[in-house]
Amino acid sequence: MNDIEKKQGIRSSEPDFKVDSKTFLWGFVGFVISWFNMVMIHDSPRSVEVLAFLSIIFTTFIPAIIISLKDRYWGYGYMIGFSIAGIIFMILIDPFIGGYTFVTALFIFIIMLLIFWKTWRTLNSIKVQN
Repeated sequence: MNDIEKKQGIRSSEPDFKVDSKTFLWGFVGFVISWFNMVMIHDSPRSVEVLAFLSIIFTTFIPAIIISLKDRYWGYGYMIGFSIAGIIFMILIDPFIGGYTFVTALFIFIIMLLIFWKTWRTLNSIKVQN
């Protein structure tokens, strides 16, 4: 609780999240899933390449939101692991696939940051005040 909440007798309804070992575990899981996905894209035939590239969006956004509902830092770890794998893949194997993965994961990370950090905190403060 911060000083204003203590003075007004308001208790925050949001749990105290922190970076812990599970954050790094989810980062490793994100790295592995991202790497597997990029190898799948790299080896996919030309006829299904567009669908393969769409799989990046589905393997970032859906799992990250589900993980973040439990603890947002775990979701952030997943997305950071996904992005790091994209950077390494971009340097070592294919610049386009790695760059696409990195930029997509970064974009979804920013969206998640705005949703889970800003919006929910604002909604929680409105709910607590009423």
